[in-house]
Amino acid sequence: MQFRQFFTNRRSALAIVTLVAALSGCSLTRTAYVYVQSPEGLPKVSASLPIYAEKGAESMAGDISAALPTSIQRIEATHGGKLGALAPVVICATQACYEKYAAVPSSDGETLGGKRISINGAKILKKKRDAVQLFTHELSHFYWFSQGIGFQPRWFEEGMGVWASNGGGAENVSVEAAQQAIRSGITIQPTLNSGLWNYLTKPPSPPENNWHMYYRQAGMFVQYLHDSEPIAFAHLLEALRNTKDLKQAWPIAYKLSLDDLWLQFITEIRGMSAEKK
Repeated sequence: MQFRQFFTNRRSALAIVTLVAALSGCSLTRTAYVYVQSPEGLPKVSASLPIYAEKGAESMAGDISAALPTSIQRIEATHGGKLGALAPVVICATQACYEKYAAVPSSDGETLGGKRISINGAKILKKKRDAVQLFTHELSHFYWFSQGIGFQPRWFEEGMGVWASNGGGAENVSVEAAQQAIRSGITIQPTLNSGLWNYLTKPPSPPENNWHMYYRQAGMFVQYLHDSEPIAFAHLLEALRNTKDLKQAWPIAYKLSLDDLWLQFITEIRGMSAEKK
């Protein structure tokens, strides 16, 4: 999950965060509160890393810290560029801690623009999710912020996070289950419309109200775009870094429209079912 700001100075960043909160139904007071919180009061994992852990989350923080070089390498390899300096990472052992640092307390992980990455260790342990996978997914969101890129289509941002983290965010839905859903006509609806207004006023609808299904199908489609035309996909990411907008970047990299490539993707999956018969 992500919660981005477009601007770099503190006043503008806080203004855009509170605007997001107001339009999306979050409490203005609460969002402003979590934005200004500093993790400095929490124990730091190491002197060289901005990773902080609440008491009880030390083991999870250690796993994330140990995996950090691999996670960064994976993000840079899949996203085609260097990651900026890491923002503070807060790993909470309790819900109370997470509510102090995350704008959306019901989430398992959150990227607050370039300000902070927060991990809800209490929920991760309860759901038996992989903390490193989830962190790597959030690192994907942070990568785009480090490139100065604002709100992009949800399927693309979450799909990149799922693909780059090898399934983080979609753990409860297998590739096979997502394929079967697509064969049954239960699919996400990819779009190139970007921007804060579109992000807030036209939120995506997860198939059958299942966000894990949404994330899984998005990740599969992103992987398809990469695997079917790796050069075009690399050009897309480069164009996105330059234009800061997926709609502008798309025709630079692809001759076919998004709708045409999505149709190719689901047709291929439906064809796989026919081949088995």
